[in-house]
Amino acid sequence: MTRTSRKASEYVKVYRFMTEGMGLSGTELLIYARVFGFSKLNGGEFWESKRGIAEFLGISERQAHRSFRSLVDKGLLLEVGERLLPNGRITKRYEVAQEPVRKGLSSMARRYPPSPTDT
Repeated sequence: MTRTSRKASEYVKVYRFMTEGMGLSGTELLIYARVFGFSKLNGGEFWESKRGIAEFLGISERQAHRSFRSLVDKGLLLEVGERLLPNGRITKRYEVAQEPVRKGLSSMARRYPPSPTDT
């Protein structure tokens, strides 16, 4: 697969609980959504380089570093170690903290209770 075709198939999925339930927006929201999506597919861990995520989102590496640090400081992401990439570089590994997700989903359930027509 070429780099261009791989890029064309990548995406970030933002869930309502991330915006309304957790109050995320902007770059932090996009990075959190990317980590969340990858974590679901990779056994709970995310290890894409800051350079890679910055390139994908069209932001600077510095913005990526700041946003990751902020998400860790807020307790939304957990830094769980390092990973050696195929190019020999080392990147940090992250997991999504589960309690903020539960709280965000719970907040959404209170805001939007199921109607009798929901199945």
